[in-house]
Amino acid sequence: MRSPRTFVYTALGDSITRGYSAPGKRGYVDMLASELGWKLPSFRAYNAGIKGLTSRQLLLRLQYSLHLRLWVRRANLLTLWVGGNDLLYAYLRNAVWNDPRIFNRTLSDYQTNINGILSRIQSLQAVPPLVCNLYNPIPHSKLALQWIPVFNHALQEICDRRDLSLVDIHAAFQGREPELIHGYRNGRLSDMRLLKKPIHPNLRGHRVITETLLEVIHG
Repeated sequence: MRSPRTFVYTALGDSITRGYSAPGKRGYVDMLASELGWKLPSFRAYNAGIKGLTSRQLLLRLQYSLHLRLWVRRANLLTLWVGGNDLLYAYLRNAVWNDPRIFNRTLSDYQTNINGILSRIQSLQAVPPLVCNLYNPIPHSKLALQWIPVFNHALQEICDRRDLSLVDIHAAFQGREPELIHGYRNGRLSDMRLLKKPIHPNLRGHRVITETLLEVIHG
């Protein structure tokens, strides 16, 4: 139940939400909390980001984690950002099996999971979440250029049907990837073979995410 005295921000997501590659792992969640918190008499942020989390795993957490459901229900502001790992794992499976149908199956599963996540959030009588779409960390990859827009379009359709705000992180990053991605190299799939994959936003990238979210919040 929401407290009338404390404003609660709950962030659902994966390692980007957790703040990986940001100094001290203080990413957009902490930045947004700082921007909003000083204006309020009492403010609390709960970062539920988990490294490697897929949409399916988030759906299961919302079904079985009482702790997470409590923070979702308490939230006055709720953000949702998931799907990058769904695509990453599809790419890895395709690299082994060389079966393009993997991406279509992943897309179908993603749509099912996102609808399930949003229905679960709604069932908790939570505030409508701000839903972030996917930016492209490898903009010179034909595979990424093909599938990231498809996933984002599917997400947009789901948000439109549910009258939810989609936060266009993809547009905010497009053309600025070398500036905003930590360890950016060539923007190609070959970069994904590196031990430290250039996927996550750097400090400036997290600031751009924060600014984009604030535009939606204050818009």
